[in-house]
Order: sequence, then structure tokens, then C-alpha cells
Amino acid sequence: MTMALPQGGMTDPVTQMNTYQSYVTMIGDPGAKDERKLQAAQELSENFEVIVLSPQYPTFLEHSLRIFLDILQKGKPHFISEHNVHQVRKLLLEMMYRMPPNELLKPHVETILSLCMKLLELENEQNVLVCLRLIIELHKHFRPAYNQEIQHFLQFVRSIYQNLPDHMNKIFEPKDPIKVKDLSELNIEALLSITYTSLAIQVDKKLPDGRPTTETCTLIPKGVLSLKVLQELPIIVVLMYQLYKQNVQQEVTDYIPIIIGTITLKPAEDHRANPNFNKEVFVDFMGAQIKTLSFLAYIIRIYQQVVGEHSQLMVEGILGMLTLCPMEVTHLRKELLIAARHILATDLRIKFVPFMDKLFDESVLLGKGWTTHESLRPLAYSTLGDLVHHVRQHLPMSDLAKAVHLFSNNVHDETLPTSIQIISCKLLLNLVDCIRQRSESEASQGQDSVR
Repeated sequence: MTMALPQGGMTDPVTQMNTYQSYVTMIGDPGAKDERKLQAAQELSENFEVIVLSPQYPTFLEHSLRIFLDILQKGKPHFISEHNVHQVRKLLLEMMYRMPPNELLKPHVETILSLCMKLLELENEQNVLVCLRLIIELHKHFRPAYNQEIQHFLQFVRSIYQNLPDHMNKIFEPKDPIKVKDLSELNIEALLSITYTSLAIQVDKKLPDGRPTTETCTLIPKGVLSLKVLQELPIIVVLMYQLYKQNVQQEVTDYIPIIIGTITLKPAEDHRANPNFNKEVFVDFMGAQIKTLSFLAYIIRIYQQVVGEHSQLMVEGILGMLTLCPMEVTHLRKELLIAARHILATDLRIKFVPFMDKLFDESVLLGKGWTTHESLRPLAYSTLGDLVHHVRQHLPMSDLAKAVHLFSNNVHDETLPTSIQIISCKLLLNLVDCIRQRSESEASQGQDSVR
């Protein structure tokens, strides 16, 4: 059954808003059917811009927020994407996100944030992602005072990173397709404990004429285990650091060894070699790692000493990600190179000297994908050129020879931008004196050893 909405040109604003408010009341009515509630929520969502611009919006805001918050607070999360209750909860959160962050909303900010913080630990992936967007927007616009909930949030994020190594085998072990006669056969809680990305479930159905068919339902992971949620956490920690620098310095210090450990994680070799290895899951996982590395790059200058204590692991993690980054996903390698460039701009660049042979290997630096190779060469070569320039005095002759070979080729490569060719020429000039000194030094050492 479709609800008939009043037409804007035919109804006065007060009557129109009363109709919208009646939809809100229906959503909050325990006796109304879930299907009707979903229809009401969809009508409100589709007309939300009209509602927000109405002179009656302040009245609607007070009425709707009270009911929305009550439903989200008291109702239980659902994890089947097609279920009406899940779709209603998602629409309510999305409408709250679309409410203008103005003085009308200000009295409700604390309550909304408190609810979102609670839902992060309970809700499914889709709704947690909306909650995270809400948390970001409300903190940007209203800058609430530092409180216990923010501290709890940071501890919650830390616990997700701390527990991640324990989930690695379950994330990447091959999973058989799930097919059931009815969803009631599934132990949803048990399945959710090993689900990290959306999971398709085949359910047997019968057509009206009696013929068998299958229907696909989607199990949404819990937000606390979701790889997509994991990708969004670093940016919120950055925001909290920007807003509450004095309050969260110790928390950020405690984060550093944990997130460095995160970037060193990788699927077991037998999982990667399995023909059924799920590349989509791996792309989500790698995306989360690279976002985590970007967070490290953001704070590294302020916390350089703390990062330096774990620099060996950091180098191992960056090289591992360069090696394993899927060749088909250009944007991931670009983000990875940009984060690495920020880290290599610090004194910690010296920690990469023992591994320069890997960075001179284009299959590691650029990967084997054609698109990645063609589009990222300027970024990759300029990053590597800066690194070689700053550490050239520490490089053995074998690495200097590799640098000369690589950047000489760049000078003659007409497919590269002129700027990269100029950088290559300058670097080669800088290497000349370095090579002379190194050859004299190594020759002298050779003569001493003969004597």
C-alpha cells in the first residue's frame, strides 16, 4: 500500500507538516506494522528537504527527534539488510544526519552523540557508518566539551585495533556459500561472530505456481567487526586529536604501537594461495590498513620519538603493503604512496636504508598493474627520488648503482612528465660526488685488507 502525500501546491504548510508528523507518530507506534513504518520513513526521507525548509520545521524537529531517539535507543539492531526494521532504523539515522546543524539542533547534540556512541558497539555496519558520519559532523559544528564518552570512544577504537590480530584467520579463511530453506535455520549470532563484510545467503523459496526458486538475503556484519568501519575510524581519531589535543595526547601515544602492529598484519600464505581467496575482503582490509598508515603519517612529526621506538615494524609494514597491495586497485596504492611520502619526509627515512633494494624494484614500488604503473609513476619516482637524495651518503655502492640505472632511464623516458625528468637529472648530479667518495672509500678499504 502506498501512502498518499499532500501536494505542496495544493496544501498549506501547516497541514502538510501535520501529515509528515503523523508519519513520524506512526513510526513510533508499537502497534503499526513494520511495512507501514518503512513506507512512512521512506516518504519522510524523500521529502526531507521540503520539511527542513518549512516554517514549521522547528515543531517537526522537536516531535521527530523525540520519537527517533526513542526507537533507536530501545529497539534492537537487525542484521539482515532486507528486513523492514533494519531499513527503518537506517532511514531514521540518515534523516538525523541530514538535519541542519544549527541553533535548533544544538540542544539535542549531547543526546544524539550519546546515542551514537552507544550504537557504535551494538549496531550493524551500515548504521554504524551513519553514526560515525553523525559524530564527525556534530563535533565539527558544535565542538562539545571533552567528556567521558569521548574517552570511552577512543578506548573502544583502541580495543578494535587490539583485537584485530585475533581475527585474521577468520577474516581470510575460505567460506562455503550459505544456502538454507528458511532464515530461521541460521544461528545469526554465531555467524555474525565470524563475519567481517556483507555476506550473501541463499534462501529457498517457491513461486506462486509452486516452482522452486532462491532468494538472496544479505547479512550485514556487526560494526565492531566490519572492515569498512575500520577504514573510517582513523579520521575520527584525527578529528578528536584536533579538537581535544591536550586531553588525548596520552591516548594517542598508547595508540602508536597498536596501529603500527596493525599495518604489519597480512593474510597467511596458504590463504593467499587458495583459489577461493576473497580479493574483495582483502581490498577492504588493505584499505583499512592504509587509512591507519595515513593516521600515523598525520601525527608522526609530533610523536616521532614514540614512532621511532617501533620504526622497524613500521618499515616492515609499509614494505609489506607495497608488496601485497592488489594491482587492480590504483587508488589504494596512491593513498599508500602519499602516506609513505609523509613518513619519508621525517628523519625516520634513515630506517629504510637497509631495504632500498626493495624500493628500487618497480614491481614492489608500483605493482604490476598497467593502470597503476602508468598513473602513479610520477608520484612514486618523486617520492623515491626525495628519499635517495636525503639518504645517499648512507647507501652502499650497489644501491647507488641501482639509483643511477633507474633515474637515468627516467631521463630518457618521454612518457614521464618533464618535472620528473628534471628531478631525475638533479638527483643524478647529486649522486656523482657521492659515488666518487664511496668508490674512493671502498678502494681504500680494499687496499687495507690486502695489506
